[in-house]
Amino acid sequence: MLRRTAPSLRWLLVVAVSATATGCSAHPTYPKARLADSLQAMLTDDQLNARVRYLDHTVAVQVEHPDALIQEAEQLGIGQAFDEVARKVLSSLHRVLLSTDAEVLFYVLLVSDPNIPGAYLTMVRYMDDLRRANANMLDTPEMFARTIFELNLFGPKPLTIEQFVPRDIQLEEFLSWQLARRIQHKLTDELQVGGVADVGRCGGEFRDGEFVFTLNVAPAKGGEALNEETIQKVFQDSTGVIAKVLQSYRFDGFDAVRLIHLPTGRNLVLPKTRLTVFR
Repeated sequence: MLRRTAPSLRWLLVVAVSATATGCSAHPTYPKARLADSLQAMLTDDQLNARVRYLDHTVAVQVEHPDALIQEAEQLGIGQAFDEVARKVLSSLHRVLLSTDAEVLFYVLLVSDPNIPGAYLTMVRYMDDLRRANANMLDTPEMFARTIFELNLFGPKPLTIEQFVPRDIQLEEFLSWQLARRIQHKLTDELQVGGVADVGRCGGEFRDGEFVFTLNVAPAKGGEALNEETIQKVFQDSTGVIAKVLQSYRFDGFDAVRLIHLPTGRNLVLPKTRLTVFR
């Protein structure tokens, strides 16, 4: 199985180049009608092989650059050119999106490397998080936790930005992706580090008004089956993460949360009103 490595933190400090908000001037620097063209021109000026896709509330940028990624045996990670590529793209993205009258809610960055066909790094951010970080309302670790990172192999056939971002991203699906990763990190810290259990990839999705999370927590290698206390801790820790994050986003557009423990198939369903207990 392909192992995933997290990008370095140092270039994440480039939160914004320009703090200019649309409301500071009667005329936005980058009007909605010219947003995609302006961003494309900036990336071209930086000598980046990039494509811009602009939907109603989502801006996506696809960049292909040699040495942006690296693959060693079963491990896929970021290459020596990634930091510079990311710095250029994010600088242009933030400059445009913080100075436009377009109602952009999310941006997506898709990075590939011609030397590793089928490998892609994906980054997704919520613009309100960016603005809050720019106003020093979020510190670097929290901003990192609110950013979606994925390193994946999709096969040898090139993936277009239209295929990868066919429609606008919705807040509820972004939250499900973010929460799945936060839950996995929490369970890893609480259970795997101490050798209590092995924690694998956790999944998240939003369907029919319900957040659904799959919790991949299995007995430690060579260890005994998980006891009831440990399973309850898995559910409790996961619920605590969910409650706090949803409260921080003030998101209540859901009916319930469903937690599924993959090894046993056990389900825990919590109505929205029950989450307040875990905050």
